[in-house]
Amino acid sequence: MKKTKTCYLTELDVARLEKHAAHPAADARLADMLDTLLMRAAIVPPQDIPANVVTMNTQAALADETGNEQMTWTVVYPPDANFGEGRLNVFSPAGLALLGAKRGETIRFTTPGGEVRSLKVERILFQPEAADNFTL
Repeated sequence: MKKTKTCYLTELDVARLEKHAAHPAADARLADMLDTLLMRAAIVPPQDIPANVVTMNTQAALADETGNEQMTWTVVYPPDANFGEGRLNVFSPAGLALLGAKRGETIRFTTPGGEVRSLKVERILFQPEAADNFTL
């Protein structure tokens, strides 16, 4: 059995994610996706999250395994998502893989089109908690 990496989430992020998943207009699958994420999560107070971990509203620079493609994504809540602008819905396959990942780690996910992607988290460009912003 493959060992799943622990991801680190802040208490505030978890509370907000639960609120989005429980919203009456939310896709029923969101709650299942969140449950799967929480099974591998270590939930910590926002001030205790390491600065090299992707949290909600973190902007990260990523590169594919070949190094040919680089991208910058910010993990956001569903109402703020805009893939074309690099704002990645946390409930997308890539968003769920990225949330809680650490700088230097490689995330793997299957795109909605069925392609398996592997991306390395090269840099954390902005993390709210590292900037002492605990309300983003």
